[in-house]
Amino acid sequence: MSVDVYLTGHYPVSALYPIPEGVEIARIPPHVFLALAALFWAGNFVVGGPLAEVLPPFGLNFLRWCVACAVLIPLTFAREGTAFLRPALRMWPSMLVMAVTGVLLFNSLVYLALTETTSINAALINGATPILTLFVAAALGGGAPTGRRLFGSAVCLAGVAWIVSRGSLEVLLGLSPNRGDLLMLIAAFCWAVYTVLSGGAARRISPLAATTVSAVMALPLLGLFGGYELLTQPVGEVSPAVVSGLLYIGLAASVAAFLCWNTGIGRLGAARGAIFLNLVPVFTAAIAVPALGERLLPVQLLGGLLVFVGVTIVSRPAREGKRTAPPGTPAP
Repeated sequence: MSVDVYLTGHYPVSALYPIPEGVEIARIPPHVFLALAALFWAGNFVVGGPLAEVLPPFGLNFLRWCVACAVLIPLTFAREGTAFLRPALRMWPSMLVMAVTGVLLFNSLVYLALTETTSINAALINGATPILTLFVAAALGGGAPTGRRLFGSAVCLAGVAWIVSRGSLEVLLGLSPNRGDLLMLIAAFCWAVYTVLSGGAARRISPLAATTVSAVMALPLLGLFGGYELLTQPVGEVSPAVVSGLLYIGLAASVAAFLCWNTGIGRLGAARGAIFLNLVPVFTAAIAVPALGERLLPVQLLGGLLVFVGVTIVSRPAREGKRTAPPGTPAP
């Protein structure tokens, strides 16, 4: 008989997925969920590569979440019935903001930004998301950023810069801002807002319900913009690689990754958990070695080490007695 372990409110964490016999989800550290989310998103850069060449950005995001909702909606009702609807409706303003920032805008803006800026610029700006999250959390009542977390975030950002530039200071100095960078910065801010609000939502409804409700609320707007793009812009050949890529970004990079992220943030807090996003370039480099035949360079290993050091510094728990709620989570 599987065990339902309650972490927040009255909603069991087992609503995420069926728990194997004898496994208690509370015994799995939140760091594991956040690292898994980063791993799934890293695979998105490798597996989902062919998609950007054949599908427009909002159209791609629309199809991605259609696949995700086809799994999330029946899964949520099967695991929770209708019990989540009333508390979700009571917090509809924050759920709507989560839908717009995390589902509608973030990925669409990233796809748009990559058409106007370099992958290096985009990766560096995305690496600053945890720092933005610290300040968004503070603005929403989560407490001022500590020096330790700012230092750890800076170490992480240095590691990301070292990885994407392959250790070349000349490459970093040669970067020039453009409109794509502004889009990427807006995307990073959107994800920071989503992360902070998901931590608050996880105190009232399950991560599964929060992910599903925000996805469903975003789907009409995605259909409006994405459907228009798919109807008016040229679409490339729908090959087996495109179909498999859509399935991956819909199931792994959306369903699994968002559930893991919302679970980890709900337990660890936005201020400590957001730093795990910087594991994405580390995992991307590691996946690209067997999948694409790329070489793993010593400078990338050094950058990865810096990222892991920064993640450890930021995610280390505060001393007991200094907090009563998850750090970086706005007060209810």
